[in-house]
Amino acid sequence: MKVIFVLLILFLFFFSPVQASSYLHGPAINGQKTIKIIFDVNVGEPEKLLLRMRLIDQTFSELQEAGIIPLFVVAFRGKASRFITRGGLYLPEEDRPYKQKMRDWLKLFKEKGITLQQCIIAADLLQIDTKDFVSFVTPVRNAYISLAGYQSQGYSLIPMD
Repeated sequence: MKVIFVLLILFLFFFSPVQASSYLHGPAINGQKTIKIIFDVNVGEPEKLLLRMRLIDQTFSELQEAGIIPLFVVAFRGKASRFITRGGLYLPEEDRPYKQKMRDWLKLFKEKGITLQQCIIAADLLQIDTKDFVSFVTPVRNAYISLAGYQSQGYSLIPMD
């Protein structure tokens, strides 16, 4: 009886239609060699911001696993800008531990070849000195122009607020 039960469990495990690996992206990526995405990141809540970073990384990895070259740009603006500055400035004490986690994500993205941008208009509105941003994020005068420019080059816009 135990053998039958074990065989039944194994059968269900290997042939179950709900296995994560059985989900495919279907026709959305068939024949694609590259996928170009610009992420508009402006969320200022630290846990949501870190979740967005994880989702960007997961999307990048899944495309690579599918044999597709991901071309990603992450454009920061709004309150997200506070999390990509150096040191303990611009954030309340309780949010500062998230800054290192955010910096780790940014370093990983840079290593993967993801373009990172920071909107200077947002920095000005938040009174962030541009020299206080981490060095591996490129400042751009107006993220709206950057978002529009990348879209005109065929990048899909994914808002992350």
